Amino acid sequence: MELDLDILKIPRGFIRILQFVFAVFAFACLTSFSTVIEFMVKCKDNGSETVHPVSIVYPFRLDHIHTAQACKDAFTYDYSGDFSSDAQFFVATGVLSMLYALGSLAFYLMCDDVYTNNKIYPLIDFIVCTVLAVFWLSGSSAWANGLQGLKYTSNPDNWLPKVPYCKENECATVFHGNFASLDISVLLGFLNFFLWASNLWFVYKETAWFQPRAPPPGVTIQTPVA
Repeated sequence: MELDLDILKIPRGFIRILQFVFAVFAFACLTSFSTVIEFMVKCKDNGSETVHPVSIVYPFRLDHIHTAQACKDAFTYDYSGDFSSDAQFFVATGVLSMLYALGSLAFYLMCDDVYTNNKIYPLIDFIVCTVLAVFWLSGSSAWANGLQGLKYTSNPDNWLPKVPYCKENECATVFHGNFASLDISVLLGFLNFFLWASNLWFVYKETAWFQPRAPPPGVTIQTPVA
């Protein structure tokens, strides 16, 4: 068992590094995300203004946030929306991709002769890469849709006018929050799908489906003479 760094010079090995790096970036954008939305409520009885900050963090269960109250409970609002399933599936795909990219790259570097001379390992590699590519496509699509719902639900402009107290009194948005890193996570998700899908060709070339079968022992294949 020897370390063969030449594997990094071929697409099958080099793409594994990209898959590891971009998978980490993709799920880190979600798990480390934090922003705050703020809205103002002006009490009509004494004219006092109250600014309510609301933290938006992973896994984005807005319905678990405590009810907002102001003006001696004349203003109340129950938050709604649970986007945890889309976000957690996206993160799980990223973590699985990171672990598999790291493990398979280590196997390439240490045991590439075993990989190329055994028909089972390339087939397993191809199947796992296909599954992860499908996971990235479905996870990124679901999270892109979930992110749009998260932005809409968390924006005070979309629900403050529906609060009974705000129909006759002053309520206004102070800060909408910054969701730029979540937008980047969606782009990284589709980029990861591209990396895993494009890598299928290079892994497929190592499988028995692509490589010609060796003739049975004792059988000689003659090349026809023109």
